[in-house]
Amino acid sequence: MGDRDPRLEPGEALVATRTGCFAWDPASGRLALDAMARTVFGLLPAEFTGLAGELRPRIRAADWDLLSGLSADLLAGRRETYSAYFRVVLHDGRSRWTHARGSLVRDRRGAATRVVGVVRDATPDLAHSALRMPTEEEQDPLRALGEGVLALARTMSVSEVAEVLGGEPSLRPLGAKAMSLGVLEQGRLQVVRTVLSPNATDFPRKSRLADSWPLNDAVRTNSPLFFTSAHAFLDRYPRLAPYRNGIGATAAAFLPLIDEGQPLGALGVFFDDRSVFSLADHTLMSGWARAVGRAVHRVVPLDRSLEIAAALQSAMLPRRIPRTPGARIAVRYRTARKGVRVGGDWYDAVALPDGGLGLAIGDVQGHDTEASALMGQLRVAMSAYAAEGHACHSVLGKASAFLADLDVDRFATCQYLRVALDTGEVHAANAGHPPPLLRHADGTVERVRLAGGPPLGLPAEWGMTAYPYTTAWLAPGGTLLLYSDGLVEKPGEDFDIGLARLAAAFSAGPPDLEDLADHLLDTLTGGPHAEDDAALLMVRRDGTGAAP
Repeated sequence: MGDRDPRLEPGEALVATRTGCFAWDPASGRLALDAMARTVFGLLPAEFTGLAGELRPRIRAADWDLLSGLSADLLAGRRETYSAYFRVVLHDGRSRWTHARGSLVRDRRGAATRVVGVVRDATPDLAHSALRMPTEEEQDPLRALGEGVLALARTMSVSEVAEVLGGEPSLRPLGAKAMSLGVLEQGRLQVVRTVLSPNATDFPRKSRLADSWPLNDAVRTNSPLFFTSAHAFLDRYPRLAPYRNGIGATAAAFLPLIDEGQPLGALGVFFDDRSVFSLADHTLMSGWARAVGRAVHRVVPLDRSLEIAAALQSAMLPRRIPRTPGARIAVRYRTARKGVRVGGDWYDAVALPDGGLGLAIGDVQGHDTEASALMGQLRVAMSAYAAEGHACHSVLGKASAFLADLDVDRFATCQYLRVALDTGEVHAANAGHPPPLLRHADGTVERVRLAGGPPLGLPAEWGMTAYPYTTAWLAPGGTLLLYSDGLVEKPGEDFDIGLARLAAAFSAGPPDLEDLADHLLDTLTGGPHAEDDAALLMVRRDGTGAAP
């Protein structure tokens, strides 16, 4: 008896190994499961009527995405077979590791007709295997992305979120080479980070959601897209063929961004070395997409509010700066990036009746709409006093009385200068504002020390209404810089340190006045969380005359 061959019973082997069989017709969506396959999926008779979609509630979301991607690869001809481990959710809430192996069946013409395969309980395989994927209870997938998630939590704008996506802490855990980001904006998708070359100027940065682009499709279908070959990617998106060299990736995933049920945009993740996306890849990318979605959901309202604040502030500033023979003027203003704060900083330049130039810069106390409104009123009042030809100390005195009469319990710091462009003589009065800086033609910088006066708006009965003036000289080629404290001050830092930093940047800046203004603003307010708005006004005297 020991010499006889064992009897082969396929059915017995399938039952013993808890292996079931299936056949899937992609065209109709019908799925046939034998009794053991239904047992593996934990299905009761009434729970399954033969539709593949009925399995979706039984399979973890990330695993369903994995199986969907593998099925898409089969139907697109990118593979003939697949093998995957995934988790089935049982009625008691526990997850059971399951393994499926499928093959594509073609007809005589080579067309794909169905997928057949086996599915089995894989608990014995993976219970003690080093290959077992950790469950959610054992490991949060975002732990590997912890540094990137922390960086996202610190962002205050969509542009800062996009910047985080290009950083090593975001790319390294995913093994990605680059990421792109599209954000929904009034029914259209705005691409705020792209992997294309900067030379790809004809690529639409804003498009209708119905347009067939990868990010758009991920948003519109609310489903991730996975590509493991450039050929398959370009087959679906032939319009991207001209940009292939700019993309430079061999695989990509496009994931919808959703938070609290609200579609927000889509994330593109690009790879150099992926022939297949594993369950671990799907889990990690899904977790990262959730983190990015939460960040975008948080910062989009901040961006919109900041735009409103900036528009309000801009409306309060002068619409045009006078062109005066003998001088060039440059102005800049930047709103605070930390929080949604409307500031009271302002600047102004006025052509005077005697041919000179009146310059003003100031800051109303507070960061709210009242401060901004008061700034607008005070600027207009000072412009009127200056245009009437009043001396600089008189202009400040009248402006202080104007602010006090408004009875708003606010004060403002301010400087007002009269510049005689033919001689270079400068008369300046100061109301508690930081001192101007003077850059000579040779690049050296000095502080213009002005006689001090009280802030504007103090009650008259306090007896602090005098604003003495100081005389200075602006030689040909010299540049005067007036600025608000947002260009200098940092929390916890001595004012003189900030002033020295400004003087150094002013001295080292480019010769062109407009370039110099950009240089100062970018150098001194370039941090992502600037807490105060900043304004600057510069005037450079032309001509060949000399100061007496």
